[in-house]
Amino acid sequence: MSVINTCADCEIASKCFKKLIPSELEFINQMKIQIQYRKGEILCKQGAFASYVLYIPNGLVKLYLENTNNKFTNIKILKSMNFIGLASIYGENIYNYSVVALKETDVCLIDKDAIRKLLESNSDFASELIKQYCVREKYFLNFIKSISYKQIPGRLADTLLNLCSEEFKDENIFNYITRKDIADFACISKESTIKLLSEFKKEGIISSNGKIIEILKPDKLKEISRFG
Repeated sequence: MSVINTCADCEIASKCFKKLIPSELEFINQMKIQIQYRKGEILCKQGAFASYVLYIPNGLVKLYLENTNNKFTNIKILKSMNFIGLASIYGENIYNYSVVALKETDVCLIDKDAIRKLLESNSDFASELIKQYCVREKYFLNFIKSISYKQIPGRLADTLLNLCSEEFKDENIFNYITRKDIADFACISKESTIKLLSEFKKEGIISSNGKIIEILKPDKLKEISRFG
């Protein structure tokens, strides 16, 4: 387990924390606890009471929606230096999605009232947090557009482009997810996902070795995304 003594000593802090003065760092340090989650453990449950904002100093997690009939929609994978549950600070007092650890993950549970206090007292901190929130919102809007308006090839192309994006250049995401996970990101069946991945491979767009997928022709995949 990664041990973080204090927020002031943390070398994997988000940019927003770097905007805090020493007394504010000490305040946030007193208002958080750090927990390690094992692979497969649930960090937060959709619809549960949101007492904390979660910060990931180290690890990898999957955000997903729990739908009716025990079906799931995967919406995002987050790596280190990301927040979970920001919407609960001023919005509904619940978590809007569930989150599961894809590998051992360190999480700082920060009292959301403490985050709210810093947002109201430190404009630089607030600005950095808003920037992160805006990036996340843009991703969610693009995700909704993809699954709402595109055909199956376009949805799968978007999913592969997201999973192989620069954001995850230091993590081979496919080590931690299944073909069913990929299908749930694209909102299509597992059978259709496997069939289409095979077609992409035959066309030389991707290569695959076991679980690992590599994009060989990103321009072709972007074309499928654009017209899919």
